[in-house]
Amino acid sequence: MGGHIVLVVQNSHMHEELIRALAAEGCCALCFCSVEEGVAYLREPGCPASVVVFNVRMRRQSDYATIIELGTSRPELQILLVAQERSAMLELLAGGNRAVSVLDKPLNHSESHGVLRRALTLAASAASEAAFETGLTQGQGFLPYSEEFLRRVGMAEVPVLLSGETGVGKEVMARRLCAYSLRADKPFLKLNCAALPPELAESELFGSSKGAFTGATADRQGRFETAQGGTILLDEIGDMDLRLQTKLLQVLQDGEIQPLGSNRTIQVNVRVMAATHRDLTRAIQEGSFREDLYYRLNVVKIVIPPLRERREEILPLAEMLLARHLPKGHRAPAISDELRRFLLEYRWPGNVRELENVMRRFLVYQDSGLLIQELLDGTEELRSNLSLAKVTSFPDAKSSGAEIAAVAESGDEAKVLKQADRGERLDRLAEASRNAETELLLDALEACRWNRRQAAASLQIEYKAFLYKLQKYGIVEPKTKRREISA
Repeated sequence: MGGHIVLVVQNSHMHEELIRALAAEGCCALCFCSVEEGVAYLREPGCPASVVVFNVRMRRQSDYATIIELGTSRPELQILLVAQERSAMLELLAGGNRAVSVLDKPLNHSESHGVLRRALTLAASAASEAAFETGLTQGQGFLPYSEEFLRRVGMAEVPVLLSGETGVGKEVMARRLCAYSLRADKPFLKLNCAALPPELAESELFGSSKGAFTGATADRQGRFETAQGGTILLDEIGDMDLRLQTKLLQVLQDGEIQPLGSNRTIQVNVRVMAATHRDLTRAIQEGSFREDLYYRLNVVKIVIPPLRERREEILPLAEMLLARHLPKGHRAPAISDELRRFLLEYRWPGNVRELENVMRRFLVYQDSGLLIQELLDGTEELRSNLSLAKVTSFPDAKSSGAEIAAVAESGDEAKVLKQADRGERLDRLAEASRNAETELLLDALEACRWNRRQAAASLQIEYKAFLYKLQKYGIVEPKTKRREISA
């Protein structure tokens, strides 16, 4: 099992049997006799503990506040409390901003070992997810910013502009910055500016008074008022209506909102973060985005690169997302070497969001070959559609549809020709790859006297995937071979 556990108990001798059982599985358990001592250890830089169990009577409200703060500062830490005073536990759960597991049975109960085992498993998964959310993987993460930089930005009371392609994790980063801030225990609200028409977006942001429009039967709070003291994320800010941009600029300047249909103003104290996949500087040139609003929002800008530029993160993310969606009591299917290679080579136009959907699909299929072919078919369909829509002059170009479309939009004929030539070279490479794979399959079949299971095993390919490849390349057993084997 392995791992590092902190036990906050009044008498460590009562739990010696549990500590020995944990040690036998390579798990280190340290005991502390008070909440203050245990939390002080857990706050130390580089503390390896991933699970803490509080099995002491807590009579002071400050103890509960300390545990809540600990859970906020270390979201990957699994916190377990042995229920001694049920009312106090309910207060803790109601007041905290994270889930805390409450154990109804004493720590020296026979089932405690299994409970801690599950907690360590959850901690490992949470740690992987936290590493992704912070964008840091042993100092070589997908962001060119240190954790200290992100912490400073989180603590600062300034607007933040998050930029990156759809699905790269802009909302995840916004929530991470919020967790670092003094507003961590206050509301975090999000509004997708592209999902609502301008008139509805205005009432969503600033609220509305009774009779302001048809159906407004009562006064209604907007997101800014609801998020008082907290943080609001304006997603897809580049798609916000120009008139609404003007009102937002006034809010950022004056800290006041005016509900739709009302003459009253309301003071608000809300930190604004904005996210976009668009090039706002180009939008300013085109007249669809206000320059003064851009500079108000762009105090700190964080650019999140696409997943295809973070190859080292693809496989760890795939395994983490697979574990996240695994039903209870089920074992995660193994990601075959063939699928691993494909995941690394795939361009991921939908970024992390697409990777998550692919892993959920893999849980259903549990067939690497079928999943790979489905993704290839989808890529070919996308290329075909983009090619027809954007580059009809080069219907045979097979390189990335998104790349061709981008080059075609630039109007540079030389670049388009170069891209098409690149597509033809990729075609030849793909054909050579198909021929080589076909030859490899035939050699394996010949060596195994056309026993398909043995051939698949010799190539270390799943049997279903092997059969699919035979069908894909039209490889069938010759009748002469069948007669030889039967003879």
